[in-house]
Amino acid sequence: MMGLAGCNILPEPQPDNTRFYVLESSAPAPASGAAAVRLGLRRVDVPAYLKSKAMVVRSGNNELRYPENARWAEPLDAGIARVLRDQLSAKASVAAYPFPAQVERDFDIAVQIIAAEGHDDGVRFTALFELSRASDSAVVVRRTFTAPVVAWNGDYSQLAAQLSVAVAGLANEILAAVPAK
Repeated sequence: MMGLAGCNILPEPQPDNTRFYVLESSAPAPASGAAAVRLGLRRVDVPAYLKSKAMVVRSGNNELRYPENARWAEPLDAGIARVLRDQLSAKASVAAYPFPAQVERDFDIAVQIIAAEGHDDGVRFTALFELSRASDSAVVVRRTFTAPVVAWNGDYSQLAAQLSVAVAGLANEILAAVPAK
């Protein structure tokens, strides 16, 4: 019994190799003065398979991998909404949902993410967006935005950076689609 007392029966601790990633905004500071258009950003919807803490890598058409050591530091829908709001705010006045009663808006934006993942052939990002008049909720623009597929070498930091660029592209597409007052 005394001989066993000195033995360690617990396994050696393993280092935690998990890395956490965020999307980043490259938007300039919001323009001072009155913005030309007032936008309301509704919730960003993502498919259930993207609601994982792990980043998503697609192999082929139907196979998904969730790498254990590459995780989002925030929910992907929240990260996309944050970067989108920052990017839009550089050229418009943007209110985030839920909208305070006193905030006036010209148009509301609804975004549905279709793809935001690494893939065997590169980084893929596709989103559907709708612009509706805030006054009567009539949809005035409904469009799908697909970012160009960018080569990806398997580095998850690069994946997060390329998805950030894609969200900035979505913001530019939205701003270009806003009807003139």
